[in-house]
Amino acid sequence: MPLPFGLKLKRTRRYTVSSKSCLVTRIQLLNSEFVEFTLSVESSGQECLEAVAQRLELREITYFSLWYFNKQNQQRWIDLEKPLKKQLDKYGLLPTVYFGVVFYVPTVGQLQQEITRYQYYLQLKKDVLEGRIPCSIEQAIRLAGLAVQADFGDFNRYDSQEFLQKFVLFPIGWIQDERVLEEATQKVALLYQNYRGLPAPEAEVLYMQEVEKMEGYGQESTPAKDSQGTDILLGACLDGIFVKHKNGRPPLVFKWNEINNMTHNKSFFALELANKEESVQFQTEDMETSKYVCRMCLARHTFYKINKSSLQTQPTAVKPVQRRSSTWMSLVSRHASAHY
Repeated sequence: MPLPFGLKLKRTRRYTVSSKSCLVTRIQLLNSEFVEFTLSVESSGQECLEAVAQRLELREITYFSLWYFNKQNQQRWIDLEKPLKKQLDKYGLLPTVYFGVVFYVPTVGQLQQEITRYQYYLQLKKDVLEGRIPCSIEQAIRLAGLAVQADFGDFNRYDSQEFLQKFVLFPIGWIQDERVLEEATQKVALLYQNYRGLPAPEAEVLYMQEVEKMEGYGQESTPAKDSQGTDILLGACLDGIFVKHKNGRPPLVFKWNEINNMTHNKSFFALELANKEESVQFQTEDMETSKYVCRMCLARHTFYKINKSSLQTQPTAVKPVQRRSSTWMSLVSRHASAHY
């Protein structure tokens, strides 16, 4: 009996869709598992994100989005307003899409749903283990102890040391010395023992509260050049747009409330500031990069300004959060459409 929609069953028990109107989208979740959704070829990134949120029973989708690797092997966030397939066909290195946190919060106490906090915890753990948030060895040991308690539950004195050696506790490639690694693992085992009885959700919150104080939290950057042609890292964080020089100079931060607008022209990205007549201009790798940087900075500008305002008026009692029909990403896509 033929399968519907032109589906063909392979020996691997994976389905492919031969119908021109359907698309099977493979998405990696923050726990490293993969899920697949059958969508229309015209389905937007927003529709795909909502399908993931429904699978995870996640209502607070404001903070999350989808990303892919472009042909230069760089991470790029999906434009939620546009068809997913067209973006992957034009820019994607592979058809795989990844789910993750796009908007970070000043404090995890803002996250009201337990599943939201869990997904946020998974993202922060990835940020630490993959080196996006640098940490000292003491911080890494504390975080590893909390992560083990959150992920595996109470300490078992019979198998703890051997058990811990099977898992990635510290940033990949960070500790090269086997003796130092063994000593650090022993310290994690002692911490793990002290956390006995601590529920997983509480261990996750303690982990996140530790990370949110660390340098690099909530930051995303790209290589660029300043107006003098000096190599810099240009990025966005909770406070605004930052510029990091490679010569050790202190970072420069343009606060969100100081920025009136952001624009792009060819490979250039510009900030229009409230207290300056002339804009501040940076040169990115190419036109596509400047366009992408502008889109994401506009999104974060809108999110952080509105988020700060909502925090100031938020009641102290935590109320259930209703699922929203759109995210900040799609809101800002409409807001910023005039720039493209």
